[in-house]
Amino acid sequence: MTEHQLAERTRAMIPRYEQVFAERGGVTPSDPLKFHLHHLARYWSRLVGFCRQVPSKPETAIDTDLGACVAVGSEFTGKLIGPNMPVHRLWQEYWKRAQAVLHDRPVTLEDVEAASRSFDDCLSELKYDPWAQ
Repeated sequence: MTEHQLAERTRAMIPRYEQVFAERGGVTPSDPLKFHLHHLARYWSRLVGFCRQVPSKPETAIDTDLGACVAVGSEFTGKLIGPNMPVHRLWQEYWKRAQAVLHDRPVTLEDVEAASRSFDDCLSELKYDPWAQ
């Protein structure tokens, strides 16, 4: 997939994501930051899992709507993490790794797993477990 194609998928995903965000509550957190982290954790879990199915060619999973979901979720989350927040430095590291996974080729399974772990580091710093209900 080209950079242009990922950008198109991402643009198409934004209105759907905004609708889910507008209708949040119930099983998803109503707090905006927790909402985005909740969904992003699920996107990363799925993306890593699918990439492990094709470890020699993880872009097969990345270059799908799931990759666009990671891109959109990361962007929305990043808008809520200001420079004065303790997690900011870790988020910047995560952002760099996530952008490399989404946009740089070749990409390895190790790159995908490292980006996911970097996201997990942010969750730890925020003391937020998106899997706890």
